[in-house]
Amino acid sequence: MSHPTLELKKAYLALRHALDRTVRQFNLTSAQFDVLQLLMHHDGLPHRELQQRLAVASPTLSNILDVLEREGHVERRTDLSDARIKTIHMSPQARLLCASDEFCSAGDALVKQMFKGFSDAERSDFMKALKRVEKNLEDLI
Repeated sequence: MSHPTLELKKAYLALRHALDRTVRQFNLTSAQFDVLQLLMHHDGLPHRELQQRLAVASPTLSNILDVLEREGHVERRTDLSDARIKTIHMSPQARLLCASDEFCSAGDALVKQMFKGFSDAERSDFMKALKRVEKNLEDLI
């Protein structure tokens, strides 16, 4: 029997690979998708908070943002209350992409595949268990 940490990591890596394949058709990587997904729900986050929520190093996030900005998906702005802080904003173009039927259908297909063979109750239990694992591990910090 394999260790739970290894199994969770293997599932995470399989998800990352599947997500990369899914978003490649939109000229995105899974890391870029993560940024856009977070900004879709929390636009205007400071760079540091975005970095913390994504659990990536600052130079890594800067590289991702450089590409997204060059492609017209995000904009960096100086915070009006503190010029040292840069906030990250999703462009109208990126909002249209992420809300498009094609993009949403691709995401729905990925989630459907991820939960293939799960009953509604199993899916709900799985999501609750993931949240519980997350909270338990955050308690260590």
